[in-house]
Amino acid sequence: MAAVTTALTASALLTTPALAAPTDDKIEPQLLQALDAKDSTDFWVLFGEQADLAPATKITDWTARGQAVLDALRGTADRAQAAVRADLDAGKVDYDSYFIANALHVKGGSQALAESLAKRAEVAEILAPRAYSLPELTPGEVQATVDAVEWGVAAINADDAWADFGARGEGIVVGNIDSGVQFDHPALVGKYRGNNGGAFDHQYNWFDPSEVCPTAAPCDNNGHGTHTMGTMVGGDGANQIGVAPGARWIAAKGCESNGCSEAALLASGQWMLAPTDLAGQNPRPDLRPHIVNNSWGASNGSAVDPWYRATVQAWRAAGIFPSFSNGNSGPSCNTSGSPGDNVESYASGAFDINGAIASFSSRGPGENGDIKPNLAAPGVNVRSALPGGAYGANSGTSMAAPHTSATVALMWSAAPTLVGDIARTTELLDDTAVDVDALTCGGTVDDNHVFGEGKLDAHAAVDRSPRGPVGTLAGTVTDAATGTPVSGASVTVTGPSNRTLATGTDGAYTSTLPVGEYAVAATAFGYGQATGTAAVTEAQTVTVDLALTPAPRDTVSGVVRNAQGGVVANATVQILGTPLAAVTTNGEGAYSIADVPHGTYQIRATAGGCNDPRQVELVVDGAEALDFELPARGDSFGHHCVLEPSSYVEGDTPLALTGDDQATAVDLPFGFFYYGATYRQAHVATNGHVNFLARSTSFGNTGIPGTAAPNAAVYPFWDDLLIDAQSQVLTKTAGTAPNRSFTVEWRNATIYQQTTTRLDISLTLSENGEIAMSYRNLDAANPRETGNSATVGIENATGTVALQYSLNTPTLSNDTTVRFKPPASGTVAGEVTDANDRGAIEGAAVKILSGGATVATATTGADGRYSMRLLAGDYTVEVSKQHYVSATETVAVDGDESANFALRTPGAELTGGPLTFLGEAGQLRSSTVSLASTSDLTLDYTLSNGASWLWAVPGTAAVKPGGTQAITVRVDPVGLTPGVHESTLTVTTNAGRTPTITIPVKLVVPAYRKGLDVGGGGLTDRNADVWVGDQAWQPGGFGYLSGGPVVKSGKAIAGTEDDTLFQTQRESPGGYRFDGLPAGTYQVELGFAELRAGFVPGRRVFDVSVNGTKVLPRYDIAASVGVLTADTHEFWVTVPEGGSISVELAALRGKSVPVINTLRVTHRPDRTS
Repeated sequence: MAAVTTALTASALLTTPALAAPTDDKIEPQLLQALDAKDSTDFWVLFGEQADLAPATKITDWTARGQAVLDALRGTADRAQAAVRADLDAGKVDYDSYFIANALHVKGGSQALAESLAKRAEVAEILAPRAYSLPELTPGEVQATVDAVEWGVAAINADDAWADFGARGEGIVVGNIDSGVQFDHPALVGKYRGNNGGAFDHQYNWFDPSEVCPTAAPCDNNGHGTHTMGTMVGGDGANQIGVAPGARWIAAKGCESNGCSEAALLASGQWMLAPTDLAGQNPRPDLRPHIVNNSWGASNGSAVDPWYRATVQAWRAAGIFPSFSNGNSGPSCNTSGSPGDNVESYASGAFDINGAIASFSSRGPGENGDIKPNLAAPGVNVRSALPGGAYGANSGTSMAAPHTSATVALMWSAAPTLVGDIARTTELLDDTAVDVDALTCGGTVDDNHVFGEGKLDAHAAVDRSPRGPVGTLAGTVTDAATGTPVSGASVTVTGPSNRTLATGTDGAYTSTLPVGEYAVAATAFGYGQATGTAAVTEAQTVTVDLALTPAPRDTVSGVVRNAQGGVVANATVQILGTPLAAVTTNGEGAYSIADVPHGTYQIRATAGGCNDPRQVELVVDGAEALDFELPARGDSFGHHCVLEPSSYVEGDTPLALTGDDQATAVDLPFGFFYYGATYRQAHVATNGHVNFLARSTSFGNTGIPGTAAPNAAVYPFWDDLLIDAQSQVLTKTAGTAPNRSFTVEWRNATIYQQTTTRLDISLTLSENGEIAMSYRNLDAANPRETGNSATVGIENATGTVALQYSLNTPTLSNDTTVRFKPPASGTVAGEVTDANDRGAIEGAAVKILSGGATVATATTGADGRYSMRLLAGDYTVEVSKQHYVSATETVAVDGDESANFALRTPGAELTGGPLTFLGEAGQLRSSTVSLASTSDLTLDYTLSNGASWLWAVPGTAAVKPGGTQAITVRVDPVGLTPGVHESTLTVTTNAGRTPTITIPVKLVVPAYRKGLDVGGGGLTDRNADVWVGDQAWQPGGFGYLSGGPVVKSGKAIAGTEDDTLFQTQRESPGGYRFDGLPAGTYQVELGFAELRAGFVPGRRVFDVSVNGTKVLPRYDIAASVGVLTADTHEFWVTVPEGGSISVELAALRGKSVPVINTLRVTHRPDRTS
């Protein structure tokens, strides 16, 4: 399955299997990486419980066996998934459930949702989706036919099996999961199970899970699926391309285009187990195919990816043979692709017309050393059907697997007892394969990893099948009234072996059957049933001719209207399952179908575009009137579209955007709400699309949705456009809020390499979420201009939801605007404030919840405001921020709603800082600050210091509402050099406004400090400051200059807490001197107290000078403060290195002598003057 050959290949090596063993946290790392990159993405939820399918394998009845498997799988999935589904439904999360693998595909899930689901015991794994690709078919050389059949048919001796055993696949249904099938290809149309004699009923016969095809009919936009189906059953007489041309086919489009999503592949596998109607309802396991061909897989080297194992196990339990291609990654060993390398899968390698293994054919071994491929089949230059009624040769193991699938059809047709017996069928295929000596990858001649069991031999396989004695049943079905043959009649044969046959153009049918008694019944459109019996004997032909009686006929007519009540012209009305031609409504929406035989029918009206089809049951027993109202077409998100008279809007501002495959970014004038997200920038591409995620210049349009870029995109005309010198891309902004619009116009654009083609395209985005696409100057006669190579529609950000108006269909018109309307929505807006101060809170997280799941988030701005647009519905708004108490409010969004929040938080207020300490080594200093709780919540705090000399207690505490906590701040200058030391004490709180409070702390360590206890012997004061005893000055020292008398008092001194310091004084000291000082600024502190109680003001008056400067002239203690009261003063002086400070106390004539009580000189490195 390499890119140069034809098969489905994984786009990257799958080192982690999609169903790998669960990790401890259950969430795959790739998914977590994706969720880190964006808010939401798709993911798979896998459940641990698996159904017990063993009992079903013992059931012999085909219908009962299939039903048993379906019931077991559904019951297990319903039980295991119930709780998770209920939560997802409540949260309005989009998802799909797959019972076949007990898995959910969640669309646009958040990381919070994934983590929540991972906590559930019933959930085994949560995985990221994978992307698969389908390479283009590589044309090969057409080889010569052998006896009028293709070389591959002859190489496996299938034509000999037809001749010798009469086995061509009659009664067997094959299915393929591929890129689709051209159902009306000449080589396939007669074999399609949905062909009812020229009319087609696609219900239970065709499945398009991604809705890629433009109608309900099968399509193939790649060619791969048509080719593989042709190899299985194809043939139109001249082109004998199929191995089992008598078998009938059904198909599922597991690959959207050149890519295959896991969701489509899994849905297709589930549909094969129990086909459904076109609405995906009413599964019928009795209509499952006998064989499913899978020419796709992952090129994952030696790794084994078991993600499809549960599907294959379910098929096998139901009796469906699982045929796979082995991969195109040869010639190296260990290159088998998954799921073909799984032990449950039967995988085919490829050989060429000379019997040599193809170089590209992947080699084994497979899982657990299993022989892979199981065998080899023709796979080089295989000619088969291609879309458009064509034929062509291609190469790949994709071409080999259909040979094997169809050989099983021959075996089961010839030996009905083998039907559903997978083990016996596998054994016969293995035993009859022609051994090849090819041991380059190990093994033996019988079983090796190049050819497997050998080369496929259909003749030998059928010959060895338990056919038993057989005979032939033949007959002709005719019109009882005219005797003419009835072509396409269904002949049901019931007996020892059941068959469903179809008559040819001559009305004839034939089948080889085991001997025994049979009931034969024939039906055809427009006729009643005819029955007969047959006794089939060995080697004999028994003839049962049946004549059908025509039924009476009448007319069915009516009017088709749209959801708005308007008539729908050109709608198609068809009676399903009949050969009656579909009719088209006229300009008034009317239709009429004549000659409808009496009976019960399903009648379907389709119009495409913005209308969904409608199907009703009608009993025709006379002329019938049947009107249709077509539902508006929509997507799972809630968008729908309507058609309106053209409202083309021109742009007025040219963009700098020209050339081929170019794009540019534009800022939108408003936030555009699109698929649940709001975008403010768009990327405009020359190729007719605008996306909101990233620049994309993709020119190759595909069906939508699709996971490949662009996504979150609007496609008014996605095609390979060219903006040349005659073209422009323009924009226009119109209107006022909240009704603004933004238009992008591609004017006079041309199509690449078709420059004579010119067209105008207008795309308008409205502030209310509507999207209008209008067209001008389209040439109605040129289908390229009207969209036959373009995609028109809208798509979500993950490529999982879309509303596709048209795909490669010429439906666009100058007269019509296609308007996409979003589901009802509204805004939730509000302000988040602090409940204490009523101020705005910036940075609060606003989360919108629905059913417990987060659907939108926002963050408040500096003004505390937020605003989000949401789909209409009930939501919970949750607001949170660190240190605040979260708050919620329920809102019902049906317009513009407000939700304001005042968040509670502790309040914190600190008093007492900043702090400055003055201390010498050995002197511990402390001070107190207060932390108050100013709200009704408890305030918690923790302290941290920024220096080793700084600490505070208590380091942590809880302050009750309204309470205050005193915090003692301490410093220790030990070991510090003289100077200024600064640090910060940090208070960390749980207060929203003040989560961190800093207290600047300064510690001044002086180079010199002397405090004198004047008249005393020295003491340590209440602040732990040391005051030395009074002493006489000596040169180079400090002290008083003359020794006047000392006065003492035992009385209390007011104005101080250190009474003792002021209870002694010296009279007439003459002054004090301090010598040998370090350079710097000094603080000189003087303390006075009048100790003589009788000294009234005016009695003791003197001058005080510092270094010759009079600082207290005519100082009178009693006049200043009274007696027995401390009076302190401080002065600042600058001293040079080695300088002195002198304090002079000068008596005044007629006054009492000067006195002084305390004196302190301190170097202050924190001051410059």
